[in-house]
Amino acid sequence: MRLFQCMTFFPLRIFYRYVSNTRLQVFQNATQIVDPERIRNVGIIAHIDAGKTTTVERMLYHAGLIRSMGNVDEGNTTMDYMEQERERGITITSAAITIPWIKHRINLIDTPGHVDFTIEVERSLRVLDGAVAILDASAGVETQSLTVWRQANRYHVPRFIYINKMDKPTADLSMCLNSIRQKFAVEPLLLHIPIGHGKQFTGMIDLLNETKILSNDQIKFSSEFLTKERLKLIEKLADIDDKIAELLLFTDKPISNIQLKQSICRLMIRDQRFVPVLIGSSLKNIGVQTLLDAIIDYLPNARIIPGSLSNLGTLIYIFKTIHDRQKQPLSFARIYSGSVKRRISLINTRTNEKEQINKVFLPFADNMEDIDEIRAGSIAVLSGLKEASSGDILVSSKKLDLDTFLNDLKQQYIFLPDPGLEAPTPVFFCTIETYSESGQKQLDFALKNIKREDPSLRVRIDEQTGQTILLGMGELHIDIIRDRLKREYGLETYLGPLNVNYREMPRKFIQQTIVWNSTINEKHATISITLSIEPIILDDKKIISFSQIQITRSDEQNFEYLKQEHVEAINHGVRLALSTGLIKGAEVVNVQVKLHDIQLTGYISPALYSAAASDCVRACLRHADCVLLQPMMRVEVICVADRTQIVLDDLARRHSQIIDVQQGISGGLQESMSTIITRTPLAELIGYSSTLRTLTSGQADFTFAIDGYEPVRSH
Repeated sequence: MRLFQCMTFFPLRIFYRYVSNTRLQVFQNATQIVDPERIRNVGIIAHIDAGKTTTVERMLYHAGLIRSMGNVDEGNTTMDYMEQERERGITITSAAITIPWIKHRINLIDTPGHVDFTIEVERSLRVLDGAVAILDASAGVETQSLTVWRQANRYHVPRFIYINKMDKPTADLSMCLNSIRQKFAVEPLLLHIPIGHGKQFTGMIDLLNETKILSNDQIKFSSEFLTKERLKLIEKLADIDDKIAELLLFTDKPISNIQLKQSICRLMIRDQRFVPVLIGSSLKNIGVQTLLDAIIDYLPNARIIPGSLSNLGTLIYIFKTIHDRQKQPLSFARIYSGSVKRRISLINTRTNEKEQINKVFLPFADNMEDIDEIRAGSIAVLSGLKEASSGDILVSSKKLDLDTFLNDLKQQYIFLPDPGLEAPTPVFFCTIETYSESGQKQLDFALKNIKREDPSLRVRIDEQTGQTILLGMGELHIDIIRDRLKREYGLETYLGPLNVNYREMPRKFIQQTIVWNSTINEKHATISITLSIEPIILDDKKIISFSQIQITRSDEQNFEYLKQEHVEAINHGVRLALSTGLIKGAEVVNVQVKLHDIQLTGYISPALYSAAASDCVRACLRHADCVLLQPMMRVEVICVADRTQIVLDDLARRHSQIIDVQQGISGGLQESMSTIITRTPLAELIGYSSTLRTLTSGQADFTFAIDGYEPVRSH
């Protein structure tokens, strides 16, 4: 038996050592690439199930980082390393990896496609120089595709589109191109022509390089069809790019593929109304190498702070933090200036405190390769930072005035991410409890760590009941939090019923005066405070929380005697009053609070300022004709055509606003399908997936994303 074990496991040990050494060699090659011109910081963005993780898995295989390709359905892909990701077959957290490719280094971030984890996309896009948007060839632009595209627009990230799953029977390239025009409001520049349709898809014709791509092979190819299609692309580029127009009109020489690629690069950076489109099938491994080439050819190189400001020293931006059991907190950082070495200290511009970096790692999903130093233009993982969180900027220069410095850079058209991170508003909440009192401290510690990792999670304590309340982006988001508490911290927890996170808003301007009397140790004190509340009307149906009071000055009252601690106490009292409205106990939003007058006699403690301000705001709310606001969702249902009316009737009962109903043929199946787009109250969508499955006998699917808040109707 012992001999059998030796024969069985000794070769495996040699094999794993070989794989580890091979990956280490690839990483060493990558770390030697330090020129920002040869570095690409790129994100993969898409709707759920578009094939992001499968695409990245094929990229890693071609780069030599893995010896065999994993499968999402089997739960063995490199980038989906969390147990919850592998069980559910979805990406939950963005994962970073370093890929060497043709003497370049690609720092790649695979982002989630589920609406509950949109914060992961948001914070990743801040530090990326380019992005690849992946579409499902049978679905075109879906709800979350549109959400992440708008996020990329907000940060002006150059990107191209990769239409994946061209081998599906329902693949429809013309439908995809039309949906890109209609929903993204951009003009697609198709660089590939498919060979075969659906299951017969075997490759594509590359119009720029004049090659035929079949699986991993690129064959030089020429035909009358290729010449005709290539000329159409050149003419399209000439209409929008003056340099190509000049070459076409005034030179007899044929336009080279290098000149065409340069034109596409100019358009992507200068005018993002035109977007290159590639096609392929990642599952069949067709077009993935071409996709890697396109990242190098079309997406911009790494942004750094120029050498003229080299006296700045080191400047890094923290865009994500995770808690590792062995390495403790790990911070994902983008280096914009200087370099980062182990054991160096940097100043956190938010806290103005020093933080020491213990180790520097190059990311490989959940594995990290320890390195000595990493330079500007790269993405690194740092251990040892105790207080740094998403949105923090760390510098080596003590004298740096960050706000002035960032404004100076903007004047030179050098844009760095703004400090801080604004997380989306949670739409669900529930109570969470442990099964024993002794577990409460451990729960508080665990939630503090998870909250630092995930800014979209909010945790608060109900002041009346003392219960811990979780506020999250959806049912799946909160379920994942509970699962992580069990697996990572060994905590069994109980979740209360899931509730919609309503808001309240005043509809009238109201001003009130409150007089408070206090007697402590026979010393009498009085405070008279006058505050007003006024609704803020927003056109985009978003909501904003109260930040601080506005002090209105008059001839009688200039408030010069008010100390900063007193102003902070008033703000605290106002926040306390606005945290629980009078209709449903929900937060009061979209409200402006002004301090008009304050009269004092005797000694007034900060606590008394706070209590008086809180009472005054509540008095205002009682007369402000407040209204309850509910989160609204943009819902997209795709179902077989003969079930359209049943689905519409059910959505009408859910008080939906029907925006559009589209009829079409679904690809190779030649089956008539309907796409129904609505705006529906979130409260009406709890448990909707099971209802839709019953109504359509499983022949429907739906996606939704938050689409603002609006007043609850009379029903």
